[in-house]
Amino acid sequence: MRRAWAWLGTIMLVSIVAWLGAPSGYRAYWRWQESNPVRRGAEIAARAGCFACHGPQGMRGLPDPGSGETVPTWDGGVPMMYVNGVQEVREYILDGVSRRRAESVSARAEREKAAIHMPAYRDVLRNHEVDDLVTYFMAVSQTAPVEDPQAARGRDLVRQHRCESCHGTGGSGGVPNPGSLKGYVPGWLGEDYTELVRDDAELHQWVLEGGIERFARDRLAGYFLERQRLHMPTYRTALAPEDADAIGAYIHWLRVKR
Repeated sequence: MRRAWAWLGTIMLVSIVAWLGAPSGYRAYWRWQESNPVRRGAEIAARAGCFACHGPQGMRGLPDPGSGETVPTWDGGVPMMYVNGVQEVREYILDGVSRRRAESVSARAEREKAAIHMPAYRDVLRNHEVDDLVTYFMAVSQTAPVEDPQAARGRDLVRQHRCESCHGTGGSGGVPNPGSLKGYVPGWLGEDYTELVRDDAELHQWVLEGGIERFARDRLAGYFLERQRLHMPTYRTALAPEDADAIGAYIHWLRVKR
C-alpha cells in the first residue's frame, strides 16, 4: 500500500513538472476556450489602432491641437455626448461619424476644426469584428441600462472596487497571472466561472474571504493558488453579504447579455 502511494505521488509530481515545462499549448487552448466578444473586441481595438488616439482601453484621449479638446474617451459618461445607442457606435466605427452627427451643422463645424479625425473602418474590419468591437466599447462605456436594481447596484460596487482591473473589462478575464494554473485571472463570462463558483455560497466565500473551502481542501488547487502572483483580496471588512448578492446578480446579468 505504501508503495502504491509512493507511485501515485511520483505520477503527480511528473504531471506537474510536465505541465510547468510545456504550458504554452494548454494555456493557449484555455485562452481560446474562454474567448468572448469583449476580449476579442479589446484585441481588435488594439490591432486597429484605436488606443493610439483614445488611449489605453479607450480611457485617455489625445489632446487635439485643432479643437483644443481631447479625443473622446469611451468611459466616464463621455460617450453619452456623442453616441445614442449601439447603432450609432457601429456607424462611428464603419464611417468615422454617426449619421445623426454627419447631418448636424454644429457637429460638422467641430469636425472641421479638429486636427485628429476618426477614421472609417468599413473596408478594414469584417462584420463579426465590428460586432465584437461594439461589444467591447459598450463594456468599457457601461452605457447599457441594467434594468434589475440589484444587478445595477452590483455594477456600482464592481466599479467602486475596480474589480475589472483584475477580472477584465466587463468580466472578460485574461489579465496575466504568472504562476496560476491557466496563466491568467479568470473572468466571469465563460466556463472558468462555473468551475470556480458552483453556487451562491461559494460566491460569498470568494468575495468576502478571498477563497473557497472546496479549494482549501484540495492540495493540487492549493499548490497553484499559493504559487500564483495575483491573489483574490478579502472584502469582508468592506462588503456585506447582501453586497456579494448584488455582485452575483450583476455577474449573472453579464453572462446572460454576453
